[in-house]
Formats: sequence, structure tokens, C-alpha cells
Amino acid sequence: MADEQISKQNIKQIFGVIASILTAVLLLFIFLCNREIVFMQDDLWYATNLVSGEKITGIRDIVQSQIWHYFNWGGRTVAHTLLQFLLWGGGTFCNIINTLAFAGLAVFLGKSDRKWDIRMILLSASLLVLCNPQLVDTLFWQSGTANYLYMTLMSFPFVWIYLRTLQEEDKNLSTGAGVPAAIGMFFWGLLVGWTNENFGPTICLITIATLILRIRRKKKIYAWMIPGCISTAIGSAAMILAPGNFVRNDQINTLGSWKLDLVKRVVDYVRAAFEYLLPILLITLLVYVMYRLVTKKIPDYLTVLLLLAGIVAFLALAVSPHVPERSTFGVMSFFIWAVVRMLSEIFEKTGKERFRVLITFTFAAIAIHRLFFLFAFYIGWYRYQ
Repeated sequence: MADEQISKQNIKQIFGVIASILTAVLLLFIFLCNREIVFMQDDLWYATNLVSGEKITGIRDIVQSQIWHYFNWGGRTVAHTLLQFLLWGGGTFCNIINTLAFAGLAVFLGKSDRKWDIRMILLSASLLVLCNPQLVDTLFWQSGTANYLYMTLMSFPFVWIYLRTLQEEDKNLSTGAGVPAAIGMFFWGLLVGWTNENFGPTICLITIATLILRIRRKKKIYAWMIPGCISTAIGSAAMILAPGNFVRNDQINTLGSWKLDLVKRVVDYVRAAFEYLLPILLITLLVYVMYRLVTKKIPDYLTVLLLLAGIVAFLALAVSPHVPERSTFGVMSFFIWAVVRMLSEIFEKTGKERFRVLITFTFAAIAIHRLFFLFAFYIGWYRYQ
């Protein structure tokens, strides 16, 4: 019996080493793709003072640019302020920081409320690549990374602070430091709400749902929860109601008829569900069925809210005049978070290491394959026909 346990422990350690190697390979390709995909398109514009057209030389240029941007082009002030700071740092700086940001999001998704397990982090990183409908625009194009990767990384820990209050007993929760915590959550919530048009409002609804569930359970509402909830709403409103959005909307090309425009919008929206999000939707459905069969129960409140958040974030895209592939990154990320939580519980319930290894290593192999061919394409080894 003791020899069998030692053998299982050795196998687990071997798989852990393999998972570490695969994670390192995946992150290496993330860095290499970042290095090969240079600043382009919007990057070249945002690398300048938007008022004078001169190259950014300091914080004053960024502040001046974002004031002009808010009133003349768009309301994503938080994302584009960050973008201009990143572009100011230069290519090498962005390559490193982008890789670390991707790793940070993968660690968060694989680690939140669980013990450190490199296999779950590899699984999260693999899903972020495998299910991503537009790798370049969300992970390597600097304007896209600022709007999607970085905004998701900034927002999910904020979401987790709320959601974990539904999972843990009050005695195990840190209640913060009163007024300082409330002030901190207010400003953090303001930034989170001000991310993008479907992500910010969705997070605002999550904070409201958390408060409602705690009230229904007759649980205490902590002082920091109210300011964070209010500020996400303020941030979302400030972003959506930006004067620049209306200026930009007036410049959107139409098909010459509101009927044709409506048909195109419907087609774009349906395409997002049945093409862009199809891999993660299929995986989510499959994992949910597995979860019900293995655990004989429905997921906890936290996982259910994440699934609902993904649905709400997708529904919010219906009001967008255009639904590009990259706009579904936040939707995908909510579903990945829920999938990783369900799989983690399935793995623990079954206790079968080969089951975890089969799923994780298969997803990792597909993800590395995607990144390899993207890298090969940009350095000229491989060309699409």
C-alpha cells in the first residue's frame, strides 16, 4: 500500500515537471510572437500625441491625448491611457510586459481559491489560446492587448473579491481596513467599470448580484462592497456616454439602409456565437455535463455567476454596431474561468491523475500548435495558401 502511494506520488511529480515544461514552452511562444508582431495600425496613432501628432515624450502628452480622445473619438479612457504608456515604453518593454500579463491571467484563472497547481495554470493558459478566436488582436497587437488582455487581468481580481464572499464563511474573510478599503475599492471599481462597453456593465451587474445574494442569505454587507458597486456603474456610464463615442458612430460606414444595417448587425452577432465563441461554448457545455454526472450536483453560486456573466457580456454585444472577433475575449474569459473551476472539482472528485493529464496535455498541445504556426507565419517559415 505504501509502495503504491509512493508510486502515485512519483507519477504526480513527473506530470508536474512535464506540465512546467509545457507551460514554459507556451509562454516562450507567447513572447516570440510578441517580438515578431510589431506595432501596427492603431498602435502607430496612439504612439503619438493625438492633438499635435508628435511622438509621445511624457505624461503630459498622454493626458492631453486622452482628454481629446474622450471628446472626439471614444470612451475607453482607461485602456487607451494604459496603451499609450505601453507604447511609450517601446517594443521590447511591451513584449516582456505582454507575456507577463498573459501569464498573470493564466495564473489567476488556475489558482484562484485553489492550492498552487502548475497543471491547472497550464490548462488555463492553454484555453486562453485554444479558444481565442483572434490571437493576434487580443494577445499581440498592442492596441488589442491593452483593450482586452490587460483590462481582463485588471478586472478579474476585482470580481473575485466580491464572488469569494459567496463561497467562504464570514470569519474567514478579510473585511479590509474600513475607510481606506472602501476608498480603494471605489477607485478600483471606477477603473474596472471603465474598461469596455460589454465588460464593465457586466462586472457592475456581478457586484449587484453579489450584494443581493448576501442580503438574501442575511449576511453582512461590508463597507467596501457598496463603493465598489457604485463606482463600476459610474465608470461604465462615463465610458458609454463619452462624447467621442457619438462622434465616432457618425463616421461608421453604412450599407445605405437601416434595414440592411440591421441585417448585417444580426449576422455579425450570430456569427460571434456560432463561430467566434463556438470552441469555448462546446467545451463549457461538455464540462458542465461532466460536472453533473461526476459530482451529482449543480455548480456553486460562484461558478453559476461566472457562466451568467459570460452570457450577459455576450448579450451586451447586441447593442454594438460591429462585433469583431476580438470583442468576445471577455466573454470567453468568463467561460474559461467557470470551466477551470468545474474541471478542478471534477479532478478532485475522481482522483484519477490520468484523467487530468489527458485533458490538460491535449489542450496544451493544441495551444502550442496554434502559437507555433502563428510564429512560423510571421517569421516566414509558413504561409497560408
